[in-house]
Amino acid sequence: MRNWVVIALILVVVGLIGAFGTFRGDFSFGTEKIDQQQWMAVDGVSDIIVKSGSMDVTIVPGSEQKIKAKLSGRASRKYRDKLKLTLERKGDQLNVSLEDNVGFTIGLNFRSVDLTLELPQQMYRKLVLDTGSGDAELKQIQADRIELDMGSGDVSLQQLTATTVSADIGSGDLHATDITANESAELKAGSGDITVDGLKSKQLTAKTGSGDIALNDVDAAIKGEARSGDIDLALDALNQTVDLETGSGDVSIMTREEPQDAHITYSSGSGDLDNDWDGAQKMTDEDERDNLVFGSGSIPVHVHTGSGNLDVGAR
Repeated sequence: MRNWVVIALILVVVGLIGAFGTFRGDFSFGTEKIDQQQWMAVDGVSDIIVKSGSMDVTIVPGSEQKIKAKLSGRASRKYRDKLKLTLERKGDQLNVSLEDNVGFTIGLNFRSVDLTLELPQQMYRKLVLDTGSGDAELKQIQADRIELDMGSGDVSLQQLTATTVSADIGSGDLHATDITANESAELKAGSGDITVDGLKSKQLTAKTGSGDIALNDVDAAIKGEARSGDIDLALDALNQTVDLETGSGDVSIMTREEPQDAHITYSSGSGDLDNDWDGAQKMTDEDERDNLVFGSGSIPVHVHTGSGNLDVGAR
């Protein structure tokens, strides 16, 4: 009787694994190679929507006047035949997606697949990437609107040109390099670090729940918020408005030259202000906030920390 109970429990466990055991990983045993390719002429396409469940996605410029999509990797034998890369055009919009019709199966199903999308070099109206989990890399893309919405995974944005850029990640690190967003750039991570190396825009917003924010060589009005983490600014000059807030983390504002006309206001539950510049007038206002005034003080810089220090000085 006891043996039958053990066997029944084993069958239940195997069934549960079959229902929920679709794993994404670098497994090779019992798997087969996947290499699917689709293409479509770019003529008349202005909007590109990419939806993927669980895979790494790379979007790069192509050398032809065709939009090319490639799905590569490995998957278990039963899984491989259920995966289908599709390019569907509706008017001026192209939808790129992966159909996954696995359903309920007994046994383990493994897959490790990546999507590479090559786009002809032109100005698109909209590029949207919507993924469940997986890393994403976008490089040398031009679009009026670039949007990323990701559940989990690291993001790399390189040499993008747009009117607006927005990236929202549930968990993962975000690294943006050489970004031009003529109107605004908005970078958000629920948990993960945000790093910017070179960005030009009217407004940059960077927010993370738990993680650090590092903004280097940014030419934009800046709003930064880190509930649990540090915020570090490394700029050429402090010549645009800045609004920074941390829950438990330090803030540093480093510039190549002494601020000319900035007014830094610093408030904290428990933290200290350290200023390395000689040309500032320091005072405390009626709200017991520390103030540093450079020149006319016409450029407002607000910093608030729950428990963190503010360091101002030379880069």
